[in-house]
Amino acid sequence: MLVVLSPGLLACKLSNQNTSRVAVSDSVLNKITFDLSQISPDGLIGPPDGQRSLSYEFCIPATENHLNEVRSINPAIQISRSPGRTGCTQNQYLCIGETHTPQWREVLIAIAKLDYVQRIDQFFGE
Repeated sequence: MLVVLSPGLLACKLSNQNTSRVAVSDSVLNKITFDLSQISPDGLIGPPDGQRSLSYEFCIPATENHLNEVRSINPAIQISRSPGRTGCTQNQYLCIGETHTPQWREVLIAIAKLDYVQRIDQFFGE
């Protein structure tokens, strides 16, 4: 029996894998410019009486295919034409996500594995 998966289904499946059991290269982890060890399993940072979600931003090429691929990994991602602090160009979308979501670590790593994502920075809303 031959089973064919669409790229979107494959990306969703990959984002659901437990990355703690899968080796992740340093080049992928180095794209994430903030300290993942400071984020709780629930995706929160800060002291126990003041925990909050961490927002992050990254740039992708401004095409429907790239946007669909990112949204297949994280459907809640917000898109902007602003350059953000990351410095997206006119030919890129600024993508903003947050860590207080199920499987936040797996989602971040799946995004960092995308060849066209150069880095993922902490987002400071303005």
